[in-house]
Parts: sequence; structure tokens; C-alpha cells
Amino acid sequence: MRAAKLTLDRYAEIGTLAQSVRTLLTRWFWPLALCLGMVTAALFLRGQPGSIAFALISLGSLIVLGVWRGSGEGLPILPMLAVQTLIAYGLPILLSNETIVRFSESDMTKAGLEVLFYCGAMAVGWSIGMMQIATSSRTCYALQGFEEKSMAKVGRLGVSLLVAGASVELLRSLHLLDFILALLPPGSNSIINVLLSAVSACGFFLSSMLVGKGLLGPTARLVLWSVLAFQCYVSASGFLLSSTMTMIFSVLIGLFWGSGRVPWRFIIVVLAVLSFLNLGKFTMRERYWKQDDAQGVPQFTLAEMPGHYAEWIEASVDAINAESANARNVFAGQEKKAEGQSMADRVNNLQNLLFVIDAMGPGQIKPLGGATYSLIPPLLVPRILWSEKPRTHEGQILLNVHFGRQDLQSTMKTFIAWGLLPEAYGNFGPIAGAIIVGACIGLFFAWIEKLVARKLLLSMEGFLSFTLFLGMANSFEMVASVLITSIFQSLFPVILASKPFVEWVTPKLPSET
Repeated sequence: MRAAKLTLDRYAEIGTLAQSVRTLLTRWFWPLALCLGMVTAALFLRGQPGSIAFALISLGSLIVLGVWRGSGEGLPILPMLAVQTLIAYGLPILLSNETIVRFSESDMTKAGLEVLFYCGAMAVGWSIGMMQIATSSRTCYALQGFEEKSMAKVGRLGVSLLVAGASVELLRSLHLLDFILALLPPGSNSIINVLLSAVSACGFFLSSMLVGKGLLGPTARLVLWSVLAFQCYVSASGFLLSSTMTMIFSVLIGLFWGSGRVPWRFIIVVLAVLSFLNLGKFTMRERYWKQDDAQGVPQFTLAEMPGHYAEWIEASVDAINAESANARNVFAGQEKKAEGQSMADRVNNLQNLLFVIDAMGPGQIKPLGGATYSLIPPLLVPRILWSEKPRTHEGQILLNVHFGRQDLQSTMKTFIAWGLLPEAYGNFGPIAGAIIVGACIGLFFAWIEKLVARKLLLSMEGFLSFTLFLGMANSFEMVASVLITSIFQSLFPVILASKPFVEWVTPKLPSET
């Protein structure tokens, strides 16, 4: 069976994307299940610690994928979360990550059960929601002029948003907007950053979606890739690769939504570049970050960036050479490990889950009882209205301090990530946390699917759906307060950015005209 292609025209609905993903899952579900079964068998035969946990994690992810492929009809967030869970919790076992080897086999099995209950609750909550919630109507805020047969207007809008976002970023990098920003009230800078991020993300999404469909001209494609390279170049200049994720995911989702196929070439290129730079980023942070300053991430000028990137590349090459030397030492029987963190080390929520399972053993630290979730309402208040509101990462801080991973002073310099499932365990304890949070997530995204399934892809609802999908795609290490506030802060600017270009209509299909 061939994967269904997304028909990208003025009548394309978000539900059309679900059909494409369901066809893709139908084609690959059993090969994936067979592959995971073979990997699990290999882990058992090798006697590798965590093999039972890997089997449970794989089963949980397959349950979610299997349930969704049967009746998914809207925004495909649930299957994306299933794959994300499989990678974030299963990959560390597969790679024998050093951060998990100190934990017992019993704790690993407990972690695998937590993931299984989490996925199972997510699937049940989603199924109940899909049965009980009615699908919304087709009336939406469609792009103005959607009745036109040409997609040229959409392409021009996408490129215009890209150029606007890049122009403002360039002016800010040259400090030509400092005098204007200084006149704004406190808290305005965060709103401007989110608004610019929304404008750029929508531009990347629209343009790359048309590239995926083959409807964007060569000049516009050149603008897209040039702006992406420039924006990533500036955003990562402070040695924070995570700052590029919004733009990269925007393009990735756009390419997939436009073509109905996974953009493997784009993914391979991005992973290669990020993995290479990731090797040297710790060296660069040690040299340039101010460790005694809460705002220690440096801000470089455009003139300084080329030199620092050359130095960064050299640091990454040195790290590769050090890894090669370590490999030779290990082969010769001399155990030695290079310092640093690979991309696989970063995508590792299993270590967080194992940590909190160990910390909450019999007679040890008590759960928080939902304290991190109670922080969410005040965090939704804009800082421009409440300059003294808690830090965005307050939930993460509470978890780290309560469970002894950090003291309060160290949280002023860096944050230790958790993820939704470890946070749930830390709040409600074993099993209960996984079931409560998993069911809530499943029910919420069933509601979202029903709400947007019949909305036009090229509408405000489509942009908001894309923003939500983007936020969840980059959510694997976030706690609920960070995730919800970041998505909330992204949705509001998208509404403002798209409002001038949309109109409230009930589209009629060609057969109805």
C-alpha cells in the first residue's frame, strides 16, 4: 500500500493530514512491531540490563500507535508522542547509556511499567474522547482569498513572513533597535521574542509546506533556505542548539505536511550538523558562559560570530579526535571516557524517571501531591502585567530542589530537565501519576482532534494546530508548567500575526458550488 499524499489546495483540511499519517502507520506498524520484537529478543539474549523495560516501553508505544491508526481523524499529535516516548525512554537502554547503568534491574522494570501505564492511559483517554466529543464544523478563519485557485498568494505570504522575521533579527543583531526597545515597558522583550518566533515559524511552515508540494519557485526556495541558515546561525551563536529547534521543526513539519512523506534528507542534514556542533558546545560554554551570572548566555555581534563559530568547529573536531583516542584506549584495555554529551545523551528521559523512582523508594522522599501543576495558572499571566511573577521554570525548580538534584542557588544558573512522566511520578507516585497524566493528555488531544479535523489547513486554526504540534514535538524534556506556558505564549502571537490575513467563512467544497 502506498502512503496517501496530502492534497494541498485551498480546500485541504487538517483531517486530510490524519489520513496520510494513518496510511503511513498502516504500512509500517507491523514492520515496526517486528523490528522492536527482534531488538527486544537480542537484548534478552545478550543479557543486557533493561531488556524487560525496553519490551514494556515498546509495547506501550505500539498500543498508542495501534489505537490511533484505527480511528485518528485530526491533528496527529498522539502518534508523534508515541514515537517520542519510544525514543526518549527506549533509546537509552538500547545504547546502554552510562546515566542509567547505576540503577538496578528492578528499578528499570518499574520504569518500563510506568511508561506502559502512561501510554495505556493515554490511549484509553484518547479513545473515550473520540467517542464522546462531536467533530466541529468547517467554519473557520480561512486565509483571505482562499477561493482563488492559485497557491501563489500563500507562497508570497510565507516568504514575506520569513523576510520580516529575518530583517528584525538582523536589526537586533546590529543593535539598531536598542533605542526603541529601551522605550518599551518592562516585560515587553519576552512578548516581542515570542511574536517574532511566531511570525518566523508561520513563514517557515507555509514556505516549506509549498516546497514539499513542489509549488514554490526557485527564488522563494533560496529565500527559505537562506533565512533558515541565517536564523539558526544567529540563534545558536550563544552555544544553545535548542534555540534552533522551533525553526527546524517548523520546516520539518511543513515539508511533511506538504508532501505526506518523511523528509529524510532534511532530517539527516540537520542531525549531522547538530550532532557535530553538540560535541564542542560544552567546551565553548566553559570558555564564554559566565557561570556566576544568572544571565550567563553571551550575546555576540554579527562581526564576532564568524570567529566564534570557527572556534566552535575546532572544538568539535578536537572532541571527535578525543573520542577516537578513547575508543583506541578501550580497545587496548585502558578504560577512559571522553567528557561531553552526545545527542543520544540529551534525548534521555529514562534517567529522570529512574532518578525519581529511586528517590521515592520506601521511607524516602514524599511526592509533591500536584504542587508543580498548581503553579501553571499564575505563570500564564504576561510578565508585562506582573513583573514579579514566578520564573517559567518554577515547576522544574521545585522538583529539582525537593528531590535533591539541585539547591536553589544552582537553579539560577542552569536547569535540569524532567519530562511529563517523571514529573507525574514525582507528584502522585507510582502508577497513579502515569495514569492521571496519561489519561488527561489523551483526552485533551482527542478534543483537539475533534475541534480542528474539518478546519482548513490554510487558516488561523491550521496555524494554531501547527504551533501546538510544534510545541509538543519539542516537549520531551519539559515539565507541564514549562510546556503549557510556552505553548500558550506561542498561540497568542500566532493569532495576532494571522488575524490581518484571515476571514470568518464556511468553505464550500467544489461539489457544493
